[in-house]
Amino acid sequence: MRSSLKSVMRLIDVATEKLSVEDAFLADLKRSIELTANKESKLPSQTYKPSGMQCIRAMYYQVAGKEPDPASATYCLVGICNSGSDIHQRIQQSVIDMKDNGIDCEYINVAEFVKSRNLDYLDIVKEPDFENHDYETKLYHKTLNMSFLCDGIIRYQSKYYVLEIKSESSSKWLYREGVDKKHEHQGIAYPTVFNLDDTIFLYVNRDNLDMKAYMFHVTNEMKQALLGLIEECEGYVKRMITPPKPELPKGVCTYCMYKERCRKED
Repeated sequence: MRSSLKSVMRLIDVATEKLSVEDAFLADLKRSIELTANKESKLPSQTYKPSGMQCIRAMYYQVAGKEPDPASATYCLVGICNSGSDIHQRIQQSVIDMKDNGIDCEYINVAEFVKSRNLDYLDIVKEPDFENHDYETKLYHKTLNMSFLCDGIIRYQSKYYVLEIKSESSSKWLYREGVDKKHEHQGIAYPTVFNLDDTIFLYVNRDNLDMKAYMFHVTNEMKQALLGLIEECEGYVKRMITPPKPELPKGVCTYCMYKERCRKED
């Protein structure tokens, strides 16, 4: 794998020698972005992630410590992720500003929420740093072996809600009419661990920053089903048996880090 990568890089070097200075610079910039991203990739932690719970097979691969596919982030994907992070941060700041503007809404420090509710099954791995515009809290659920970053909890009109921010292309956003099927498990997981009932999904158009919001109400049946999914996956992990691939909503497999491994096992 390493020798073939060197060969590809050499071909790119030869190709850039024939380009104009500006085109060579652009090609090298793109290549540098990809090299940095792929160099920084590492084996994910062997924990469940709310954002990856739509597929029991992917859950199994991660918790069982299976090697993901070779890193192959493109410069466009890196840019999309960076853009999404920036949008998240700006939206979080705007929600914080609502209180200062006389609106009955408060962005809650999730670490303080966990402490005040005595949710002692949650370890606070990283507290937010509001002064430096770092609003996310990293948590670990000791019983469920689940680690996650939460976009936020808000108190709006005297009720608490989980806030989940999603940025997407205008081609998706324009036809958005509700919570995406592939986000539902994530929308269930957060209220489950925080003992809340609702997630507000905020979908942001990445092109013009327009927004749509949808309420996702989580029932006790949904919470129990999610816990059952984790318990089922734990059974496969203990036996080290790959679970059958489930029927999945469109697009779930697109960015999966185990896509090639999964194909080989089908």
